[in-house]
Amino acid sequence: MSREAGRASSTVKMINFLIGAVVALSFLFAFGNVWALGIRLGVSAYVAPLVAPAVDLSVIGTVDRTTGRRVSVS
Repeated sequence: MSREAGRASSTVKMINFLIGAVVALSFLFAFGNVWALGIRLGVSAYVAPLVAPAVDLSVIGTVDRTTGRRVSVS
């Protein structure tokens, strides 16, 4: 492997890591916000954490359909 190819590979890995970190942090913040909103609206404390991921996934589905592109969550 040449030196430039190694640099490009590490750059791609770093970019993928940063994108994954941003997506994970966004999911965590949204999870907390939707959980707090559910509790504020009177949803049971046991049900609110179950609703939060559904809201996040519905947003991903909406973005997926409106842009016409597949959104990868993995």
